[in-house]
Formats: sequence, C-alpha cells, structure tokens
Amino acid sequence: MNRIAANTAFVLTLTAAAVLTPHDTHPATGPVTAGHGWKLQTPNITHIDTQPWTIAFHDTTSRTKLTPYVKHTAAELSTHLGVKVTVSTRIVPTTVGKCPPSHTIAVRWISKPNPAHPNRSFAGACSLRGAAYSGYAYINSDYWAPGRRFHEYQRQNVIWHETAHTVGVTHPATCPKDKTGRKPLMCDVDTYTSTGTRRYSSFEQTAFKQLRTNRTHAAVNK
Repeated sequence: MNRIAANTAFVLTLTAAAVLTPHDTHPATGPVTAGHGWKLQTPNITHIDTQPWTIAFHDTTSRTKLTPYVKHTAAELSTHLGVKVTVSTRIVPTTVGKCPPSHTIAVRWISKPNPAHPNRSFAGACSLRGAAYSGYAYINSDYWAPGRRFHEYQRQNVIWHETAHTVGVTHPATCPKDKTGRKPLMCDVDTYTSTGTRRYSSFEQTAFKQLRTNRTHAAVNK
C-alpha cells in the first residue's frame, strides 16, 4: 500500500540572497538531495512531479489576509519548480499532522500557532513514493499585530520560507553567506532586524531545480 508521510518543520522568518558555487555541481548518478546551502526533506521527499498545485486557505480570514502574499509566492514557485502553482479561493481546513488533498497547500493565519514558540510560524510537508504530495503552513498572525513592528518584507519572507517547506525544501545543513554576508532563506535564523526583500535566493532556486531533476531518477526506479 502506498503511504503518505507528513513532516512538520518549526521555523522562524528568514531573509537571503546568494550566489552559486562550484559545490552545486553534482554527478547524475541518482537523486541529489543536498548541496551548498540547500537541502531536501529526505528520505520522504526527493522530487516533485508535473501535476499542478493549488494554494487554498483554512478559513475566510486566512484567505483575506494572506491572498496578496501567496500570489507572489505562487508565481515564484511556478517559475522555479517548473510546475503550475495557482492561488484559489477554496477553503480547506487544515490540521497539524494531517495531509491536505493531493497537490494542495493549505494556509492558515492564526495567532501563536505553536504555543511553545509563540514568535514562530511552521509548516508541514506530505509525500507519496518520494514525491511532494501536499502540505500546510501556519502563519503567525502576530506578525501583523500593532506594536510588533514587523515589516512587510519580513512577513513575506516568512510565507516564502514556510511555503518552501510544504513542497519539500528544508533547513540546510550549513548556512553559508554570499558575498554580501546574507544567508539562505531556508536557514533557521532570526533576521527580523535585517532590511530589504530577499525572496527565494539562489540556494533555494537550486533546491527547486533539483526537485525537478530528481524526477527523472524517480521514474527510472519505479
């Protein structure tokens, strides 16, 4: 029987911009799941298939608050993953540890989603036969609370970071800096005091590309 596996990652908001290094070149002998400044959620996720994905929302409040943000994220994922990612108006209630429907990312806007770490957001990824299957992201609404002094780029960075988790990208083993001293977006570090919008860095773009490349290896080994 095929098994769908769910993985949850608790993370902070991050920023990044980076340049690739020669370490990102690998022999085509099998699925490559980690490299310089990036890593996939192995062993459960090694690749992504060609089926389109949809971003949906836990409730109407989440849809209203987060739609403008995830539209940017969906566009970047479509470009870097090579699969179509669209934002819908669907309501898909999400529960931690439970997989949403196939190829759906369910997003929830909620205060302190992880009470043990009240300043954090988190996300989970589901897999089927090594492919990213679906996922959920809990975005901490406190980032919008009056007096918290969060900037828009920080809120967006949180959403980019968590959404990357839902398709199989995790925290890298090491967090190298680029020539400007910035780290990958997926590094689990607090960068609330950083300035500027980073979006997905070259490190994450390499990870997304590898999710596509590993598809070939998965097909050969079915």
